[in-house]
Amino acid sequence: MISDSALTVSQLNMYIKMMFESDIRLQKVLLIGEISNFVNHYKTGHCYFSLKDDSCGIKAVMFAGNARKLKFVPENGMRVYVSGRVSVFERDGVYQIYVDSMEPEGAGALMAAFNQLKDRLEKEGLFSPERKKTLPEFPNKIGVITSASGAAFHDIVTVMSRRYPLGEIIFYPAAVQGPECGRDNVKALREMNKREDIDVIILGRGGGSAEDLWGYNDESLVREIANSKIPVVTGIGHEIDFTLSDFAADVRAATPSAAAEIVTPDITELYQWTDSLIFRLENAASSIIEKLEDTLKNSAERLKYSDPVNKIEKQSKDIELMKSRLETAVSVYLGNAEKQLAVADEKLKMLSPVKMLQKGYAMIFRDDTKIKSAAEISENDLIKVMFSDGTASCRIEEIRKYG
Repeated sequence: MISDSALTVSQLNMYIKMMFESDIRLQKVLLIGEISNFVNHYKTGHCYFSLKDDSCGIKAVMFAGNARKLKFVPENGMRVYVSGRVSVFERDGVYQIYVDSMEPEGAGALMAAFNQLKDRLEKEGLFSPERKKTLPEFPNKIGVITSASGAAFHDIVTVMSRRYPLGEIIFYPAAVQGPECGRDNVKALREMNKREDIDVIILGRGGGSAEDLWGYNDESLVREIANSKIPVVTGIGHEIDFTLSDFAADVRAATPSAAAEIVTPDITELYQWTDSLIFRLENAASSIIEKLEDTLKNSAERLKYSDPVNKIEKQSKDIELMKSRLETAVSVYLGNAEKQLAVADEKLKMLSPVKMLQKGYAMIFRDDTKIKSAAEISENDLIKVMFSDGTASCRIEEIRKYG
């Protein structure tokens, strides 16, 4: 009988599915096509869409576990490469490709994600020049957020020690790559913004691949930088590297070292400025005194040619009055000049190495050579430690290096 040989729909669909799955060529397929009818099922996280070319199409599904790994947002009309297996959805009798991975044609997934997020944040005004804050001219405390073991922190400390030893570094360690990078840097920025004494913040790390720097494209971090009440300077990667954090920052530097140079004045230029100020004050005082002396001499010469006694007496009184005014003016001017010189002298004292020693710092020498790093000394070396009020000879027993 016919009924004895009839298949149910379920049996047929199951058989067709077994045929698909037994074909090894269909278990790993790489397709290129244009996305259409894209639906992101937000409750489950699954993505449903079709891939099509000029004449054909195929249904596709990407389950939530794989969809979460995407570094860009799929859109209708986007040409993509997809990798996956072809099988049959038994319930509907429809064959489709089950997508494991997806990447845009042309630019990589990272660049696509970068441009999509950049365009969205730019439209919100997060990168607007009007949001940028002015950097302080003479920062007292400088926040530095980077890895404690990376070269970036060493470079920043080296530059600041050379250019502006008066500045104090407030360091906050953070991951500079990987999944923890964005979260760590957000936390560090929030902690620093709770303080009232930090004048500027440097966000930095050394060079690396686009993947290494990707944490600095984290949307939460970009927003935190834009909303920081303290000016933020980024020094991420090398000169050719750009991240979204750079666009949100108040100033972008090419490298961590360049960031340190941007936020600090040059102490040599400060010395030159104070020397120039003292020189101008001395010249101005000398010029005024010379002019007043010339006026007095001219008045005395005119008196020699005045015969009437009353005129002489009158001019004598005028001279005495002029002399009194002159002395008063000179005294006032010199007093002001002395005050300005005292201020300049105080600034010079603040820049003096002795002043730094009086704050509790010390300088270390070995054979009259200044030691700047633990790498320059060895155990049992004899060193000399200079304080503000004397020196001490010491022998190295143990060396502990950081980083």
